[in-house]
Amino acid sequence: MERRLFKQLLVTLILGGFFFSLIYFVYLSFLPKPTCYDNIKNQNEEDVDCGGPCLPCYLKKGTNLSLVSQPVVFLRSDKKVDVLFKIKNILEDWGAKNFSYKLVFVSKEGQEKSYIFNGFILPHEIRVFLIDNLELGFIPEKARVEILREGIEWAKVLKGIDLSSEPPFSLMNLKMKFSERLEKEERNIYIFTKTLKKGMKDPEVYNLQKVLSLDPTVYPEGKVTGFFGKATEKAVMRFQEKYNIRVTGEVGPQTRAKLNELYGPSYLEPFSYTFKNVLKRGMSGIDVVNLQRALMIDSTAHPKGLISGYFDKATEDVLKEFQKKYGLSQTGIVDKSTMEKLNELYSKEEIYSPNIIETTLEPYEAVLEINGNLFNKSIYNFKNGEIGIVLCDKNQRYLGFAKTFVSDIYSNQRKDFQLRFFQQLPKEVNVCEEVININILDESNVLK
Repeated sequence: MERRLFKQLLVTLILGGFFFSLIYFVYLSFLPKPTCYDNIKNQNEEDVDCGGPCLPCYLKKGTNLSLVSQPVVFLRSDKKVDVLFKIKNILEDWGAKNFSYKLVFVSKEGQEKSYIFNGFILPHEIRVFLIDNLELGFIPEKARVEILREGIEWAKVLKGIDLSSEPPFSLMNLKMKFSERLEKEERNIYIFTKTLKKGMKDPEVYNLQKVLSLDPTVYPEGKVTGFFGKATEKAVMRFQEKYNIRVTGEVGPQTRAKLNELYGPSYLEPFSYTFKNVLKRGMSGIDVVNLQRALMIDSTAHPKGLISGYFDKATEDVLKEFQKKYGLSQTGIVDKSTMEKLNELYSKEEIYSPNIIETTLEPYEAVLEINGNLFNKSIYNFKNGEIGIVLCDKNQRYLGFAKTFVSDIYSNQRKDFQLRFFQQLPKEVNVCEEVININILDESNVLK
């Protein structure tokens, strides 16, 4: 071989090796790194995506989650259904942070409808699942639960929580209040003093929902939660349309006036209040409410629906009439002399203020109300969770359940909750399941 040809071959080999190395390096740089979810046995796993650096293979292959019993279906008066079922996790150390399951309903004629939900379950737990408000379009004859075993996200509980010692959460101070029908001469009294609007959570929102639910054409949902949501906003709009009030969806002065006229105290009822503050046009609050009540009792010329909680021109005019009647300076302001006269007429020890605790639970509101506290014994604060109460009859047969979602669950603190049952119940009922579902496997549920 000639020397020149040899050099050409050598240069070609060197350049070829260089370009091959370059191309291989680029290929490697773009090649995805091995993971435990790539369906390839590529990092010393015992099997595909399990064992070795990945989760144990028994998590992937084993039937660790199973249905404890057949689901219990509750038929509701609104033709929707609620479902209760239990799933068991046999693993001592691992829980499912997230998994999917399918609920399948079958009618007598063979018609089927299914829903897919996501849930979680803790290590070595039998978890009660409460699914409500499902609309099927038929009466189910049977139902089944299918656990979807693909894509289960396994995890261990957060560090610092020991499930072997005691549960991290407990329900305390459960109190039952059954509904009772008021006599004709009795009624619950409500006073509205604030501007109420969407997004608010307030005792007056609770009372607002109670009175709106008296009229199904205004508030067909009838849910009394204390939170001013979209359904409450629509109910307020219907109320405003019904009484020819400007439709805003907010409870402002005009709407408050009408609500207080319909559901507030009668001017004939006993009234007492001690006035301590100067009041004038433009102010609002409970002081103004009680001023308007006093003026309504005393005045013969008060405008309709005076009790609004807002000191407007009408209140100012009636106050001047009150001042004229008692020989006071007609300032339209509750000044020192006017305050003294009001207290002379109306001041006693008793002070009127809105109260939602001692009111009677009436049948239109619910059949049964359960109040209590959730106590968080763990070292973590959690963003949200779910509380449920399942009722049974004296023979321990399921009657139904109610549930509510809770948020901002702080360590070593109590969280108040309220549950209401709307289905018909026998006289003798008891709590047979206390359900607390808070995902302590998911770090994203920890409130920083």
